[in-house]
Amino acid sequence: MTAGCVSSSDIDELGTRIGALQRQVSQIQQESPNRQEIDALGTELSTRLEALLRSEADMRADLQALSGQITELRGELEAASFRLGQLSQQIAATQQELRARAEAAAALAGQAQAGPAAGEVADPETLYQNAYGDYLRGNYDLARMAFEQYLSSFPETDLSDNATYWIAECHYRQGRFDDAIAGYDRLLSRFPRSDKTASALLKRGYALLEKGERQPGVDQLQRLIRQFPSSDETNLARQRLRALGVDSGSARQ
Repeated sequence: MTAGCVSSSDIDELGTRIGALQRQVSQIQQESPNRQEIDALGTELSTRLEALLRSEADMRADLQALSGQITELRGELEAASFRLGQLSQQIAATQQELRARAEAAAALAGQAQAGPAAGEVADPETLYQNAYGDYLRGNYDLARMAFEQYLSSFPETDLSDNATYWIAECHYRQGRFDDAIAGYDRLLSRFPRSDKTASALLKRGYALLEKGERQPGVDQLQRLIRQFPSSDETNLARQRLRALGVDSGSARQ
């Protein structure tokens, strides 16, 4: 019985172990979060997630608003570009008229010094200006006949090439595009150094496009761009090519 009894030292050792276990349990309890801390942490995480989602929604709304503003600005830019193109065409037409009047005045001065030749009309300036006035007023048949009379009486004056050009323009304005093209070709062949060459090339390209001959018309406008890269007519040709979806910078060499 003495051998089977628990000694006091055994009891002390057991107590020491139990105390160590209790301390470990207490330490674990202190280091581990309680239920309230877990709930608080979950609430904080939910709050942050909601704030993040709201921030993302606000950013998406801002991006959509910005995209709408960009689209609106692009539309305004395209409208402004179209208005500038129209203004450029009006300026080019006005410049043509001013050049024609200046050339007519110069021709009149030259005729006044040289005097009228036998059998010619005594006042070529009046004949030319009357024809041009009819053209500006839309009297294209009268204008064409007057310009033809001018060419018959003054085939080799400084304004002969202009008269040839305006005859072609009369046909163009009346929708007779084959006759217009023939008139532009007549100017290009008879007066290769005329200051109306660029205009004739431009309007010849327009006439081809009006006939539905897209590729020949495009080729004609690209020829103008290569031949007169800095002219007002070239600017108009580039605008027409862009409207057709053709890159004006890809003109054939």
